[in-house]
Amino acid sequence: MKRGFDCHAHVYARVDETKGSNYRPSRPAPLDEWQGHLDDRKLRGGVLVQPSFLGHDNRELLEILGKLDENYRGVVQLPKGTSLAEMRELDAAGIVGVRWNLIERRCELPDLDDCRWIDFLDRLKALNWHLELHLEGSRLPELFPALHQHGVTLVIDHLGLPVEADPFADGGFRLLLDAGRAGRTWVKLSAPYRSPVRDLRPHVRALLEHLGRERLVWGSDWPWTRHEGRHTYRDTFDWLADWVGDEDDRRYILEEAPRELFRLG
Repeated sequence: MKRGFDCHAHVYARVDETKGSNYRPSRPAPLDEWQGHLDDRKLRGGVLVQPSFLGHDNRELLEILGKLDENYRGVVQLPKGTSLAEMRELDAAGIVGVRWNLIERRCELPDLDDCRWIDFLDRLKALNWHLELHLEGSRLPELFPALHQHGVTLVIDHLGLPVEADPFADGGFRLLLDAGRAGRTWVKLSAPYRSPVRDLRPHVRALLEHLGRERLVWGSDWPWTRHEGRHTYRDTFDWLADWVGDEDDRRYILEEAPRELFRLG
């Protein structure tokens, strides 16, 4: 019996860089290869995230989603001028959120004093979409408080990329823990290799205590762009058992939490 979802993966045939891209992948990431990994782990589906190197060109992601069933959803990248009508069309195609990939872009944080960005966030709320934030933990304080205050549902990539071994000594990570009281912040347990902290078990324990398993999802980050070949899909799956000792908690993180956040199944 299949149970659970991979809530962060990338699938693409194109490997061409777009203007402003910060990397180019070494090879394509075919849909059937990812689904083979899902079958091996007895997972029923997952969430495909628009790769940053393709920018706002979401055509390939939408084409792939058109071949899949209700056990799959997508997260796109969009410019702030995208209309509500355009976003409703994406919603009907299985899109449930927008990703801001702000890593390594120190001069390009969205200006939340710009009413166009505020209108954009309001459109996310109108559709019950989330905003997925990929940003270094040391820079989270520059953006997270204003986003949290606005009331949009936030999904934080890769455990928030903490920079301190002690989760309670990490200013950015503390923001995530404090936000747990509001119930609008989710965190993806994924990609520990993208953080400078080697052991993230204390951070996951803190997230379980302050956000609860209801606000945690797991993702493989397949095919591990810029980290290809360093581990296997099974490695990424087994990390969850290393981080979360309780079997029922793991089941909830794999199955129930993704259903609620991404409207899966």
